[in-house]
Amino acid sequence: MNKATILVIDDQATVLRVMERMLSDDYVVLTADSGERGLDIAKHNIPDLILLDMVMPELSGIEVCQHLAGDPLTRKIPVIFVTSMDDRHNEETGFRAGAVDYISKPPSPGIVRARVKVHLMKTRQARFVEAVASGQW
Repeated sequence: MNKATILVIDDQATVLRVMERMLSDDYVVLTADSGERGLDIAKHNIPDLILLDMVMPELSGIEVCQHLAGDPLTRKIPVIFVTSMDDRHNEETGFRAGAVDYISKPPSPGIVRARVKVHLMKTRQARFVEAVASGQW
């Protein structure tokens, strides 16, 4: 079975390195240091899941998530916000923008791995159900 691809979008190089180290044993990890770059990578590589910082210069994580949700190529990719903005208002804003989960910074390796695994499993199950329902299986 092929490794799932995770795209990490964060403007902090340290966070990108930490997340890559945390996940690279089990997944193919792509990184982007801006929202624009992340959107470009997502459209051309269609990752299985995106870990996205909420607060970034120029294009915020909320805006990136909204762009992803509005594009037929990327709308089904689950997005998990990884952010220091851990109050209820920002969490609610993230969910309204289309995120499936929320992880507070600094990210705990165990929590990141568990949530990534759960959402990848849910996505695979949904794709399987779609394939069976459409007669493609």
